[in-house]
Amino acid sequence: MHISKGPFNLLKQSVPLLLVATLAWLSYQPGITGDLFYDDLSFLGSLAEIETTEEAVRFVNDGAGGPLGRRLALISFLPHADGWPDTATNARQINVLIHLANGLLLFAIGYMILRLRAESSQRVCYWITLSAAWLWLVMPFLASTSLITVQRWTGLAHLFGLIGLAVFVYGYFLQPKSPGRTLLAQGLGLGLGTLLALLTKESGALFPIYALVFDQILLRDLPGSKRLRWVRAGVLLLGLLALLIYLSPFYRDWFAVSAFRGWSSFERLQTQIVLLWQYLYLAFFPQPTAFGPFHDDVELIRGWLLPVLALSGFVLLTVLAVLWRKRSPWPLFALLWFFAGHLIESTVIHLELMFEHRNYLALYGFCLALAAIAWRLPGRYARLGPTLLAVYGLMLWAILLGTTTIWGNRLEAAENWAQRHPNSPRAILHLSSAYYQALGNASYSLPALDRAAEGCAGCTDVRMQAMLYACDRGAAEKEMANRFEQVRQSARDGRASIALLDSFYPLQELLARNSCQPLTAEDALDLVRILLQNPAFSASSYQVHLLFHAAYFAKELNQYEAAMAYLNEAEGMYPQVVPILQQQVHLLMKAGRYDAALDAIERRRPLENRTRLMSDAILDELETAVREATAAGP
Repeated sequence: MHISKGPFNLLKQSVPLLLVATLAWLSYQPGITGDLFYDDLSFLGSLAEIETTEEAVRFVNDGAGGPLGRRLALISFLPHADGWPDTATNARQINVLIHLANGLLLFAIGYMILRLRAESSQRVCYWITLSAAWLWLVMPFLASTSLITVQRWTGLAHLFGLIGLAVFVYGYFLQPKSPGRTLLAQGLGLGLGTLLALLTKESGALFPIYALVFDQILLRDLPGSKRLRWVRAGVLLLGLLALLIYLSPFYRDWFAVSAFRGWSSFERLQTQIVLLWQYLYLAFFPQPTAFGPFHDDVELIRGWLLPVLALSGFVLLTVLAVLWRKRSPWPLFALLWFFAGHLIESTVIHLELMFEHRNYLALYGFCLALAAIAWRLPGRYARLGPTLLAVYGLMLWAILLGTTTIWGNRLEAAENWAQRHPNSPRAILHLSSAYYQALGNASYSLPALDRAAEGCAGCTDVRMQAMLYACDRGAAEKEMANRFEQVRQSARDGRASIALLDSFYPLQELLARNSCQPLTAEDALDLVRILLQNPAFSASSYQVHLLFHAAYFAKELNQYEAAMAYLNEAEGMYPQVVPILQQQVHLLMKAGRYDAALDAIERRRPLENRTRLMSDAILDELETAVREATAAGP
């Protein structure tokens, strides 16, 4: 590939590219001073505790961001451990640099694609791919991928995958003369890039599908060995087939309702078809205040009308794009690229319904197609297309700047998100936390939570947080009793929430300090029992968490047999959870039942599904503590 041939020299090529990267970098700077959010806190919070190499290794190995552990992403956070969370701003700077690198890779890939197609001059190819990269880099809809700190695993996975995809596309230049080298280069490049992407985030599995879209839509008619083309297409199709089987009803029950989520795979798929249209609207007709980290207020779409209309729209567009393909392949390419990008996270896997970062690479197909069409309009429209595209790109940049400015102002951002998402418990809880951090007291946090609770009957977590703030400020006993009763009533049929389960930890501390009078551990235990009967908390992951809390409060009431019963029930669900074992051992040792404590430890050793947290070292450490206590005697 040569892009410096003739008068269109390297300097002329570098200056616009550098300008695009610089403007994109500057547009993100106001946002890097933003806040940490729910996944940041849960997945990266232990960075602050890393002081030794062993602790760093444990942080990487214990990562539970996905089925494969996402270790490469977690390794990339280790340099920020010293001083965390104050170093989170630097972490987001790195995220932005990764985003810029991805934009440059997309520029290179797009340029190679256009040169291989040989439909335009070198100069036009350059400006088409630069325009596409610019649109993608400054798309406000993608800001959360860089500004939510932990979403580095999205950006970094795409960095690895795009490097592999770049090698794959470059391999086509070798195709006419050296089929063997072509397959070797493409296989090694795409294979290694996909593997590294997978170890960073599971959506890295999509890169062979992206390669298939390039191969079959844009590069299918290139000269070369027919056998080579069939082998390459066959291997890529096998990758697509494997993924489709994994997602199909042959592998998973589409109609089984998840106790954890409350809906089936088929119901999720119906909702996702509609959300894809919403993604496209938000991406190409953005507003600065429309984007944020909170989408837990998105509800499942019931009924058939909207899903059928949404699906019909995509089918119609795809059919028209197929019919139009001989005149222009770009509409079909954009649609198939978009569908490929959403195969994993926007279909039947029981993930949360909506997140902006799922569109990170999926939208690039539309950017490239839009640029290719705009730069090749016929006749008198030849100059109009690039001009309008430039104006649109500058508008996106200005909106991105407005978006990141909001993100960078923590309190303003929290108020904006709570206003736009009044039914999002996460947004409301984040706002209350922002008020508390800014003012050092609950004078604004408590009213904000109370207003949100009034409009959300099932938001038990919001009422619980309000009660905790009231405890902390020393509210009168009558107020505390009333607030607790509101929590109890809401807990009977309120919606499930991890935040609610986590709020029992600060409640333990407040009760230990007698800061929630007239509430007692008995009241807390009663609340946990109510939640255990709530159908929304019927999933075993919720149940085991609640049983652990029930055991704690039973222990505080000196009900040791009841506490052990709760822990044994929790063990039956998730024997590999370390805190359950630790609590069992603690209670059994306190009762002098050392043999039973050793038995509890030994029951975990043969487990095939032990987590990385429940290592032999942890079990040995507990066993040593029990034997030492046995030797010391009563």
